[in-house]
Amino acid sequence: MNEVERLKEIMDIIYREETVKSEDLEKRFNASSVTIRRDLEKLKNKGLIIRFRGGAMIAKAKLGHEPSLDERESNNLQKKRLIGLRAAELISEGEVIALDVGSTTLEIAKALRSRKNITVFTPSLPIANVFYNTNINVYLVGGLLQQKEMCLGGPIARSVIRQYHFDKFFLGVAGIDENSNVTDFGMDEVETKKAFIERSAEVFVVADFSKFGKKSFIEISNYPTIKNIITDCDANSQIRMNLQKRGVNVIIANSDEK
Repeated sequence: MNEVERLKEIMDIIYREETVKSEDLEKRFNASSVTIRRDLEKLKNKGLIIRFRGGAMIAKAKLGHEPSLDERESNNLQKKRLIGLRAAELISEGEVIALDVGSTTLEIAKALRSRKNITVFTPSLPIANVFYNTNINVYLVGGLLQQKEMCLGGPIARSVIRQYHFDKFFLGVAGIDENSNVTDFGMDEVETKKAFIERSAEVFVVADFSKFGKKSFIEISNYPTIKNIITDCDANSQIRMNLQKRGVNVIIANSDEK
């Protein structure tokens, strides 16, 4: 097990248990106290955990860990609907698009239900279900079922993605900082996102105001790859301005403001 895999598993343990003892991690990973101490220090520096003597606990007040899809769907729902509608306006008849896993991309799918002659690729089972009995052509990428996110992932999914080209990819993220870095939680999901980015002519980050100024566990991409962000009018104005200075096209949903 390499360091990245070990860090992810440590975070999974801490998320489930909320607290963990260093000696238990040493036994679980057959690792030295120096290695575990270094791992915990790295997670602390990312704002993911809080250290205490002999162990660590989840940093709920800061970044926390990945909430479930059901939890995210109920957060800032009206903002996400506006972003979904604005994103749908950017999709033209005849295009082949990719929709990422997530609650905001789910709103894009809902906004596209009445459209036709559009082809959608997605790893998301809920998004595919939205298009049932519509005129949208839907392709689910294959792979291993990730039950928490209700999506498909792993090497099989990425090998399928890399066989195609997409006009637009709508990317969901956990955080956006002022340097155009976008981040997310899961390693496998991030690798799938990267595969979509590689094969897409245009990439649009879709994120409500709550994602601005946050940084999560793994970096997905940054500028110049990320040139377009669709958000709402409550997104941090200073970060928006900094992004625009870097050449990022910040699109405000349901507003003429850019």
